[in-house]
Amino acid sequence: MQETVQIENIEHLRDRLLHFIHNELLPFEREHEIDSEKEIPMEQIKWVRKRAKELGFYGISLPKEAGGQALSLKGLCVLKEELAKSGAALWGHVLGEIGGPLRIGQMLKIFTPDQITRYVMPVINAEAGCCFALSEPGAGSDAHAIQTTAVREGDDYILHGKKHFISAAPYADWAIVMAKEIVEADGERVTAFIVEKQSEGRSGFELGNIQVPISGERSTAELIFNQCRVPSTNILGQPGKGLMLGLSRINENRASWGATYLGVAQRLLDLSIDHAKQRVQFGRPIGDFQAIQHMLAEMATEIYAARCMLYDVIEKIDHGEEVRGASSMVKLYSSEVANRVADKAVQIFGGQGLMKGHPVEKMYRDVRLFRILTGTSEIQKNMIAKELLKKL
Repeated sequence: MQETVQIENIEHLRDRLLHFIHNELLPFEREHEIDSEKEIPMEQIKWVRKRAKELGFYGISLPKEAGGQALSLKGLCVLKEELAKSGAALWGHVLGEIGGPLRIGQMLKIFTPDQITRYVMPVINAEAGCCFALSEPGAGSDAHAIQTTAVREGDDYILHGKKHFISAAPYADWAIVMAKEIVEADGERVTAFIVEKQSEGRSGFELGNIQVPISGERSTAELIFNQCRVPSTNILGQPGKGLMLGLSRINENRASWGATYLGVAQRLLDLSIDHAKQRVQFGRPIGDFQAIQHMLAEMATEIYAARCMLYDVIEKIDHGEEVRGASSMVKLYSSEVANRVADKAVQIFGGQGLMKGHPVEKMYRDVRLFRILTGTSEIQKNMIAKELLKKL
């Protein structure tokens, strides 16, 4: 009975979200114009955060005592899939995922009371944003290779180095920065620091280039630290536990991204089905031709398989089961499926599918990032193999 109630609640939330997407979000944003711009206008980000907060979606998975609804990961993935399926360019800010309270909610117990007051509450209240800065030019999949340093100087730390491909960096008010702390007795250790963006330009912190890959991503940038002074009270968690902090929710993160990949793949399939019904060649809809039918069948089958895998693993996470290898399988398979579906969609649409401004063309570019984001496909295979070999 409890499960039935939960399912009904999720369906109700999904209906409310769809109403918001189609009646407010999509009319408000300018998807095609955003795709051609270097940055999403900040006023759009603020509007989405504020409106999503008013409707109860922003930070919906937070504990109730923190202002959320304690939504299960399964419910969250249902909403993520619908947002990705909608094609909304600002989808990430609806749930607070890009630098928002979902990430904060995973680490609430780590922040000190003062840090919660100064940094966390403004994010939870949709009044500010944050980002998580780990990746560097020489440290992507190999997180241990970071070169950003932190040297103790009195009650402060001096940070020096560069981060890149940092999601939400252009719109964040502060960052959680991983730096290699130089400790004479113990050598080196990675520590997490809270660095305020408002100190930009006067304390050695600078927002670098807005990094715009060929995908539609418009939320990544460099963070540059040049003798950046950070008070020791801004250490997050325990000194030397930075990487553990950064990797603590990696299984949940990788698996839940599968919902986004599936949403995009489903939209591509839906568009392809409509096109196959409407496009006429040789006197009949192209959906009558077996070649098109086979592509549609393959797309639908792979999406169904990926969705079954995703929600099986998500339920295990919700029940506290270990899913290290399985979460990598979800990330690997769903990202690869999205790419194969996008390729077939372009083939079905023909030249139209490669025209700038067409939704299929945009998604074709977007999905290529999926095989790299949050761990490349090759890294996922390494993780899967590692878990398999443990069992021998």
